[in-house]
Amino acid sequence: MPRPRRTFRASTAARVLALFTCAGVASAAANPNFGPVPLDEPHDGFTVVRARLNSTRDARLVESLARDRWSCGAGARREADFEIRRTDLSLLDAGGIRYQIVVPDVGELLRADEASRVGVFQDRGFFDEFQDYAGISGYVNSLVSAYPAFARRASLGLSLQSREIFALRLTSPVPAIGASPRKPVVVITSLQHAREWITPMGTLFTATRMLETYESDSRVRAALDRFEIVFVPMCNPDGYAMTWGGSRLWRKNARASTTGVGSIFGVDNNRNWSVGWGLNSGSSSSTGSEEYRGTAAFSEPENQVIANYALLTPKVVAWLDVHSYAAKALRTWAYQNALPPGLPTFDRIGHAMVDSIFSVSGITYQYGGPEILYLASGTAPDWAYGTFNAPAFTIELNSPSGGFVPPASSIISSGNEAAAAILAFVGSLCPADFNLDGAVDDADFQLFVGPYDALLDNACDLTGDGLTDDADFGLFVAAYDTLACPG
Repeated sequence: MPRPRRTFRASTAARVLALFTCAGVASAAANPNFGPVPLDEPHDGFTVVRARLNSTRDARLVESLARDRWSCGAGARREADFEIRRTDLSLLDAGGIRYQIVVPDVGELLRADEASRVGVFQDRGFFDEFQDYAGISGYVNSLVSAYPAFARRASLGLSLQSREIFALRLTSPVPAIGASPRKPVVVITSLQHAREWITPMGTLFTATRMLETYESDSRVRAALDRFEIVFVPMCNPDGYAMTWGGSRLWRKNARASTTGVGSIFGVDNNRNWSVGWGLNSGSSSSTGSEEYRGTAAFSEPENQVIANYALLTPKVVAWLDVHSYAAKALRTWAYQNALPPGLPTFDRIGHAMVDSIFSVSGITYQYGGPEILYLASGTAPDWAYGTFNAPAFTIELNSPSGGFVPPASSIISSGNEAAAAILAFVGSLCPADFNLDGAVDDADFQLFVGPYDALLDNACDLTGDGLTDDADFGLFVAAYDTLACPG
């Protein structure tokens, strides 16, 4: 049964609310309760509420009481999640704020989460429990050892604290077309935000399923025969290590002050990419903000090494960045409300992802742009689209309970949703549609001719070798003759 599609046209008021709650307007300086807290400060006495924000007055009141935002933007229903003291619930009541309690006791949730990880690596399967940096790294190595014809590990570089940022490269033994040494690349990133533990589990669940079902699943076989899929499971390994070291809800990386002792303030890696960087409408210049963008685009080594790897790849054709926990598929642009030139392609891919998730889980994800979540400037998908003209998305996985601290029992269900989204994403790609208008037609032919005549231009490279040559001509003609992509 097809999933019922939900569309939303944001009103002016909703757009203002989305901007207000995530743009850094209510900064740490304006609200002493808001912003990063000492890493060892307990969360006892705090609860997470999902508040309905009908006006800027509502948003200001909730922001003034919040210790932390667990979700940004008012979205279609004008709701956002905030961590506040239980004793302040009466102030929400007095202010006429409608809310529901999402997490009754954050301190209790975190203690239960920590207790559940005792003996995590003893006689338990990888997806039975959340895994730390060493567990994830070791599991990637095990996949490479078990599937040497399909999987390779790539070292991209080092984080701020010298942890390796690595990738898992998957493709089938079917050779690339022509003389290309490498197929066109699809990049799948996760864990830019340290507390989103479900994201590397979801991406590695997908990678595992692809390796295990290549022979039996035609979608997987088509994906790995046509493309190389590069999974970067931990984009922010230092922040991730902090969440395993007692700061479970830490979001940013481990950037520390050079003038203070032990003062980690962190940079939001997903506000540090160059496209759209520096806008106060979708990030913050305050080190106390959860959306602090850093001193300059690519100021953070994590962003640098991932970007450099992508730039050295002959042909990146798509990018998907995995987050949690809003249950949304988000197209570019994220930093502005203007629609991308390739909107028909974005709509086709976005709807394919949410439909696929619904088919396996019955959960309705929402598709759209910043109007359904918030403006965010300096994000990875915007950089990928702006740099490679490649379809680029964010997928926000759902959390059945616990918000950023879901139970380990949800790993498999979230993994199924991630796999559904990623396979639909890859299966919907049409690299021969150069202008992303949803068809391979005369407009694409005009775009193809120039790079083909130059030979050295990779703008219309369909084989992944970095050139636009006769091998690409054959692929393009097959698509052009049918007004669609070859299977």
